[in-house]
Amino acid sequence: MFGVILYIMISLLAVMIAGKVKNTAGKAYPAASRQDYVNVISLTALFFILFIPSALRIHTGNDYFTYIIRFHDAYTDNHIVTEPGFNLIIKAVYSFLGKEIFLLIFAIFAFLTVLAFIRGMYLLSEDFGMTVFLFMAFGLYFQTYNTVRYYLALGILLISMYHAIKGNYLKFILLVLLASLFHKTAVCVLLFYPFCRLKWNRILIALLGIGGISGLIFKEQYLALFLRVYPSYVNEEEYLSSGSISWVNILRCLAVLALCIYFYKPVIKENKPLLFYMKLNALALIFYGCFSFVPFASRIGYYLNISQILLIPGILKGLDDKKKKYLTVMVAAAGAVYFAFFLYKAFGDVVRVLPYSTWLDYSGSMDGLSYVKVTG
Repeated sequence: MFGVILYIMISLLAVMIAGKVKNTAGKAYPAASRQDYVNVISLTALFFILFIPSALRIHTGNDYFTYIIRFHDAYTDNHIVTEPGFNLIIKAVYSFLGKEIFLLIFAIFAFLTVLAFIRGMYLLSEDFGMTVFLFMAFGLYFQTYNTVRYYLALGILLISMYHAIKGNYLKFILLVLLASLFHKTAVCVLLFYPFCRLKWNRILIALLGIGGISGLIFKEQYLALFLRVYPSYVNEEEYLSSGSISWVNILRCLAVLALCIYFYKPVIKENKPLLFYMKLNALALIFYGCFSFVPFASRIGYYLNISQILLIPGILKGLDDKKKKYLTVMVAAAGAVYFAFFLYKAFGDVVRVLPYSTWLDYSGSMDGLSYVKVTG
């Protein structure tokens, strides 16, 4: 129960503080006007509200122990399955310390991940407060307690999305390559994001539909192609058989797509960023619905549907006051229900970010594998 109350308090504080931020063309520093000062103070406060609980956690997350072992393997050059950026950070920190203090590694990744997400949301969102609300309500922040490599990559890709929209393709490519140093699946957005910058005509939409249907029919052939691209999964039967349909993500994509279609002409049609996010959401729907057999499908899907935390606020921003007020209430209610469902699922083995524990009251060993042997 402590963890549930804590997560609700973190979310409320984050949303309240984020509501004070007003975007000024994505520039938070240096401060010039009064609002710029408010932005700096609010963004800094938001960072610490999100960073501190993440840095203080222990034994919270479905792969916490697994990551301690991965830290050890990267440091000792055992059989390494993790990416070079991740390995480099581990080796540098552990070599400097002369021992395996895993808590510091988790804190470093928490620092970088929270920083990347806040920067990305600030650069892209038309309503920072609503974007942070959705970021918390969808459980995205608390999911960063799991799979720390992946969520750092996702935060970096959120920043890369800004440059893809602006047409700064060199910066976009460099950021994607940086993200791939922490999770190799990040390279797929080198195709997805530029593709969503293109103009979609009826023929292209029809081809996307056919492509989606082909995923349902030619599952084995697509898996064989995937294994050619990622041969490291050839003997990973557990991962190859773990794919399952994510009905929650499918329903979320459908709901957002319905919202987009309804407000397409008055809000989205002439707004290039919103068109981009809408296309990403459509790709996410095709991917979740037709390619759920792909290993780590949910992770690839999040590279696409992360756009929802930008798309929904963008639609609200473009409405007249009456419609905006009505739809905001609906979004807030839906977000609260979704968050409650996430907290309920957070105790399960799939998510397992509850119960929350902190190392402040832990009296055992803090040294790498010794901690795993005692508590694992």
